[in-house]
Amino acid sequence: MLNVYICEDNKLQREQLERIVTHSIIKQKLDMKVALSTGDYRDIVDYPRYEGNSSLFMLDIDLKADMNGIQLAEILRDKYADCFIVFVTTHSELSYLTFQYKVEAFDFIIKDNPEQFLARVEECLRKAYERYLKRGGDTQRITIETDESIINVKYEDVLFFETSSSPHKIKLHERNRQIEFYGTLKELEKQLDDRFYRCHKAYIVNVNNIKEIDKLKRAVHMINGETCYVSFRYYNGLIKALMIENER
Repeated sequence: MLNVYICEDNKLQREQLERIVTHSIIKQKLDMKVALSTGDYRDIVDYPRYEGNSSLFMLDIDLKADMNGIQLAEILRDKYADCFIVFVTTHSELSYLTFQYKVEAFDFIIKDNPEQFLARVEECLRKAYERYLKRGGDTQRITIETDESIINVKYEDVLFFETSSSPHKIKLHERNRQIEFYGTLKELEKQLDDRFYRCHKAYIVNVNNIKEIDKLKRAVHMINGETCYVSFRYYNGLIKALMIENER
């Protein structure tokens, strides 16, 4: 997921930008979200969970503070070399400063024309997301379409899949979220590689993310504390798959 962080000192403009970004994400079915929207640059500097390549910062230049948006961008670029930085401002005359401070801005969006502004934000988000996916290189991913969005999930981030209580749906478990989508485990098995093993009629597990297996309860404990189960029929096969992956 590509997280968006907004820093705009004007409350009305900040809320408007947040609405536009959220609407554009939903409209284009992008695997993105607004993770933080603030008027205080210190909230951006002190935010604890940035992931570099997975971060897009949308910054006003004039923050009415002892630090402007370009200086903030310089700090972010030093810390997170692969992040996306976008300036959203009325000060087009200050664009040259982005080169002076070497912040490598991904885009520079002017607020003046409301219709153009909406289109520019939408285009910026789409291009940033496309670039974000390309940066994944040869990393294998599964593409999932939900009612709200199209989501690309790295194989390595998947803990397990299970049949959902909702008819004809599967639930994907990652470390910090779960995603429901239409499909069957039988169809899904054909798409996945050898790190995934059908350990139960209701589960497909990523053996690389198994923490331990309770042999008596046939419970498979994952690295984030979640649990799925292995049936008697598939137990030996799971152990074999786990050993093969550990030897690679």
